[in-house]
Amino acid sequence: MKKIFVVLIVTVFLMSFAGCRAGHTPESPAEKEQTKIVHIDSEPQGATAYIDNMAPVTTPADVKLSIGWHYIKFRKIGYIDVVMKDAEVKEDTSKIFVILNSSLVNEKEFATMGPISFDTVPHFAYCSAAAISYSNIFYGGTYTVSGKTMFDSFDIIFPGGKKVHFDAEETSSKVKKFSKVVTFDELGGYRIVSNGKNIISFEVDYKPTILPPTQKMEDLFPNTKYKNAIAVPVGREVNAKVLITDAKGMPIPNTALGVYGLKTDKDGIINFKAKVIRTECPYCYQVFVNGLQANVKIYSDLLIFGYDFAKYTKKGKLVECSTKNANMKIQPSLLPSFRDNVKIVSEGNHIYMPYGTFGAKITEIYKGAGTAGRFITPCQKKSSIIYTGAFVSKDGGNTFEKMAARLGTIAINPNNPGTILGLWGSQSIFKSTDYGMHFTKISEIVSNNHNFVEQISVDPKNTNKIYLATSSGLYVTHDGGKSFSPVLYDFGGAYSIAIDPNNSDVILVGCENKIVKSNDGGKTWNVTKGIVVNSNAIECLVFDPKNPDIVYAGKRYDGIFVSSDCGNTWRLLHKFDLESHQSITVNPLKHNIVYVASFRDGIYKSVDYGNTFTKLDFPVGGETSIATNSNGKLYVIDGGVPFVLNNSGKFVPLDGKRFLIGGPDWKIIDDELFIDVSGIKTDFITCQTEKDYIELYKVCDMIP
Repeated sequence: MKKIFVVLIVTVFLMSFAGCRAGHTPESPAEKEQTKIVHIDSEPQGATAYIDNMAPVTTPADVKLSIGWHYIKFRKIGYIDVVMKDAEVKEDTSKIFVILNSSLVNEKEFATMGPISFDTVPHFAYCSAAAISYSNIFYGGTYTVSGKTMFDSFDIIFPGGKKVHFDAEETSSKVKKFSKVVTFDELGGYRIVSNGKNIISFEVDYKPTILPPTQKMEDLFPNTKYKNAIAVPVGREVNAKVLITDAKGMPIPNTALGVYGLKTDKDGIINFKAKVIRTECPYCYQVFVNGLQANVKIYSDLLIFGYDFAKYTKKGKLVECSTKNANMKIQPSLLPSFRDNVKIVSEGNHIYMPYGTFGAKITEIYKGAGTAGRFITPCQKKSSIIYTGAFVSKDGGNTFEKMAARLGTIAINPNNPGTILGLWGSQSIFKSTDYGMHFTKISEIVSNNHNFVEQISVDPKNTNKIYLATSSGLYVTHDGGKSFSPVLYDFGGAYSIAIDPNNSDVILVGCENKIVKSNDGGKTWNVTKGIVVNSNAIECLVFDPKNPDIVYAGKRYDGIFVSSDCGNTWRLLHKFDLESHQSITVNPLKHNIVYVASFRDGIYKSVDYGNTFTKLDFPVGGETSIATNSNGKLYVIDGGVPFVLNNSGKFVPLDGKRFLIGGPDWKIIDDELFIDVSGIKTDFITCQTEKDYIELYKVCDMIP
């Protein structure tokens, strides 16, 4: 069969803009002067427009946007996404308009992706790598099967061999439509076939309904998307009761389901024991049904989902929690953190507990989390200047201003803290000379769409010389970014770069499985020794600012390495998972102090040049970056929220009024961040209070 290519034609009347997020507090005078109303529209109308980190809007819509560059995505069911990464709003911009093209892919929730797209049934639910898959079609049900296809015809093949034939009708575009009423009166596996080729398969099962007193996920987490899931506390076994019927609700008595020995009784009910345990991997779980190891999906659309729990007295004493009897093969530091004794502050209906004491991440608590960006970069020349991916602070982090673009990585001009270079999209380099309030696009890297920029680094001795570590190698410019040329491409992708602060001719580059070094400003390169050779990339390289003979390297999954001879040879210090070029930082005043951010694990501190590490009390989420300023202060950005380690050894948010929004109340008590747990009501975490106790529940990450 010939390959089918879908061509997207987008007409864009583009004068672009920068987003001003809803709930943005407070709004500075500078921001007010840089915003305007822009009319967002599409053909057809009714598309959802995602603009930076704003709440999505439906076209047509008038949106308040700031002058500058933005990321915009238009999405509508049945149409191809339109992504405008380099959308610029100027002072005379009044309208942004796109034309959407029809798509074979229906983007409705639980959609089937492929050359046949269903807008009714059969449609399928998928979760990460098909860990969960089911059809939402139940035995005996009669459904209207409709959608779009580029095939002239296809057949649904029943388990017993019966066929239901579909002829597709021409429409005004190349896409054809189909519709037919089908009764699914056989159990088992169905196939969809066109021109003798299997397109997709799906199962038709009986319909399971959870019965009381079995606890469901939505009983604890009302907003959960797992509506037909049995909620099981980690480490405990619970009794479950489920009714099995056909699609019309008629019970199926005295019938074996063919899984885990389950069989209905005379009333069509199955009773069984469900259990969830944590395995050696801190984010891995095993499900058991009547003692037999099972999948998260145990039958049809019936799931078993685990949740962590902790029960405290009102005085802060931990009574019980799901990690108390955890598998001892798991490092305790990798388990959800439930302190034995915490300070609890009750004020009226509010119950404040220290952040980090109840196993929750900041991104799971506040909807405003994520807006600051993926990295934090304090200026080494002027410690009051701090940049994140989307904001800048000029007062040491007390308040932040929104920049005119959201950057993927950034480099500060070492001689001028107001001049920055940043990556926009995957290939466009932008420059600002006014602390990010306005940007000018200075170059595109290469035409290869798969060439992603990992890090930007400016030569401290010559600011017109700029290096880019990219997935296809190292690039350099000698004219301030107007043109780039490759200088290192024989060793695969370049993921990190470090320049000797005392001699900018000495450059280290982290590649896919090795570190290469140049002593002549990038003219020649040599592979260094002592790095574990495998497929894991060198994500981070950091010179000791006091003694450049000492260099630290972070290797994904393998850990932190150190060199004592300016990067010529290396030795492993400690096992960590380091995935960002801001995973390691050194205190410039006390260079024996080294900090490491381990992915999904935590932040560690060493006071002996990395020989030993102690974990700091801070519950990191997914993407975490760290940096120290010229005064030795440690800054963290976790889940898009900036933090600083204060003099009391506690992490407190920077400009919390801006970033800690869309969630419960919070306050700083005794130099520590406290959160009103009674106000946490999300898809992942909930709190229930009784007369003498506080109970906290958190959904486990059951899907790998």
